[in-house]
Amino acid sequence: MRITALLLILLTISCENNKMDKNKTNIIPITTNSQEAKKHFEKARFLVQNGINANPTEEYDKAIELDSSFVRMYNFISIYSPDDSIKKLNHKLAEKYKHLVSKEEQMLVDATEFRFNNPKDFNEYKMFELVEICASDKYLHHTISFLLFRTNPKLAIKAGEKSIEIDDNYGSGYNILGYAYIRNDELDKAEKAFDNFIKCEPNNANPYDSKADLMIQLNRSGIKKL
Repeated sequence: MRITALLLILLTISCENNKMDKNKTNIIPITTNSQEAKKHFEKARFLVQNGINANPTEEYDKAIELDSSFVRMYNFISIYSPDDSIKKLNHKLAEKYKHLVSKEEQMLVDATEFRFNNPKDFNEYKMFELVEICASDKYLHHTISFLLFRTNPKLAIKAGEKSIEIDDNYGSGYNILGYAYIRNDELDKAEKAFDNFIKCEPNNANPYDSKADLMIQLNRSGIKKL
């Protein structure tokens, strides 16, 4: 009986460990040979996705200085930079080194390549292929929502809602979701999203700017708030 009980305990522990490993692999890895470079990447991602008025370029440069083959950093810039020439330059660098990184990161680079080659495709199906593998990655859902909120707001809303379902304290998830709601003429939902953004980050100026953008939109629509 004791042996049977011990085996059951060991089996339970093994199952729990497998679940934990599965959860870990359900997020896109950040492959780099420098932990400091990873920290700069994470800071840049926070600044960009949260719309904080700080210069992410400094973080980009520091990360790449520490790891010149940092595919994830190059790919991030190729997605979020407002400058098309910078996007393309960094995508080429991501392509150059993508054989060094994980399958998931390679899929990110491939999705960017597809986007450049198919500028009128507004479904991001390559990114959704990655979602099937990394469904618990809130940053991935944010990226999809960011890429689609102007061109396919309904799909952007699905991605944005998933990001805050994963983490209901994810401020930038509420932010991009709010803008997707605006583009889809769901202004009441946009207001709730921005209010949640403010709750998540009360000391960040950007949530209040986002709410102000909504108020301007409401005035243009002739909707008066009491």
